[in-house]
Amino acid sequence: MIRTIRNAVVRRADEKAIGQEGKRWVRSWINVFRSKVDARVPADEATLAQLVTEGEYCCVGKSHSYNGVQVVPSATAMMMREGGLDTLEYDPATETVRVGASVSVRELKTYLCDKHHRGLHNSGNYMEQSVVGALATGTHGFGPRGVMADSIVELSFLDGAGQRRTLAKGDPDFDYVALSFGTIAPIVELVLETKPLEPYVSVSSMSRLSKLDELKAGALAANWAVLPYSDREDPVIMLHALAECDQATELEAHPKAKGGSGHFAKWFLRHYYNFDRFLPKFRRPMQRFIGWLDLKQSERVITDPKDLDYLYDPKPGLKEKRAPSITRGLFSTTYTGYNLAFFVPLDKAQAVVKFLIREADDLRDLGFFLKGVISVRELPGTAGPVFAANAWEPMAAIDLFADPRDYAWLERLQRLVMQYEPKTRPHFGKSALGPDYCEALGPSHIGTLMSIHAKHYPRGQLLFSERVRSMLGVGRPVAGEAAADSGLVS
Repeated sequence: MIRTIRNAVVRRADEKAIGQEGKRWVRSWINVFRSKVDARVPADEATLAQLVTEGEYCCVGKSHSYNGVQVVPSATAMMMREGGLDTLEYDPATETVRVGASVSVRELKTYLCDKHHRGLHNSGNYMEQSVVGALATGTHGFGPRGVMADSIVELSFLDGAGQRRTLAKGDPDFDYVALSFGTIAPIVELVLETKPLEPYVSVSSMSRLSKLDELKAGALAANWAVLPYSDREDPVIMLHALAECDQATELEAHPKAKGGSGHFAKWFLRHYYNFDRFLPKFRRPMQRFIGWLDLKQSERVITDPKDLDYLYDPKPGLKEKRAPSITRGLFSTTYTGYNLAFFVPLDKAQAVVKFLIREADDLRDLGFFLKGVISVRELPGTAGPVFAANAWEPMAAIDLFADPRDYAWLERLQRLVMQYEPKTRPHFGKSALGPDYCEALGPSHIGTLMSIHAKHYPRGQLLFSERVRSMLGVGRPVAGEAAADSGLVS
């Protein structure tokens, strides 16, 4: 009760501080990482250009990260999402849109949809994050062009002297700067590719992992989630698959459940989240029970072309924080727990999930339980930015969830996966970042990025988080970090 009241007070204080300058808290999602900063809200680019020349600074979007990549102590924080860099201009000749650093994903999607009947190739489903912040940290959806930054054709940023620099696709440094996880900032404008709005066939199915390849055959995009405690050998899965409308017959669908047992199973699934939330110790037996039910069913709908969130919500209209209806409660975890994510080669995804199921189940006697599901979003294509998850080969994003107090167990599971799959790549807003990732990212590529950073910020006034600094192996911890302030390092 005390914790709930305290969290509510903190949330209200943070909401009241939006738009205000001066000492404020910056917090990661779920508040695991936080720091007090000297906030500045740039009204325009000229003001921002002056601010970046005055001393050490960092840039903050909406703090939509779980690992604190935007939390930098002892630096002036440019609150980019709250500022006045709100450019939104669509160019019908090139079918691209110019977006300012203060524009949110929601604002961009609504503008494109309502005024130009266009949409993004992909995006995350948290719509209040800034477009620039989302792209800089590797935000992704699933399916072709899965990583948002792959749609950038031009970007403009301010260097250490406050001068605007512009890079276009094809320029030597472009593929590094397009997804630089905060090492090139502030990015003030982006130009993005768009696509026409169109309906899709959306099939959400409940089945078994052994049926996955059969069920997603013919799909343009596939997102699946596994109940980790249902069955070690063949766990229950929920699959959300999208297909072009002219490929509607390609996706297999189970018949809907009928009879008393089928209706009971649907009722149980619909209320599973409430059981799980209030009786977490029963998570494993409840999932075992779901596995025992062995329910196989599907829902097929045609998405509304104007649905802003069809990748995650196939019903017409925007209904946020909601997954396909037969699996809705099972997907609610991201709003109630800590989320850690990383990428593995797509052809290893099923093996990695089975490995995680075994490792997590063996920890339950220590009181640790995964929360709800292991989510897998497939990125079948490859992307241009060097640090995109799928820069070199198709990948799968693995999302793990747990109660916030248990997030260290998720970091342990991530490192175990890295031990056996060296091509594991980080999600820059959700992974436990560290030197372990240097090899997967490519030391030569990291060196190139840091040389680009040094060229534009020779005085070192742009700071980025300790998590990123550790991953890149650059510099000592900055003042305000415990390791520096305690004298552990000098």
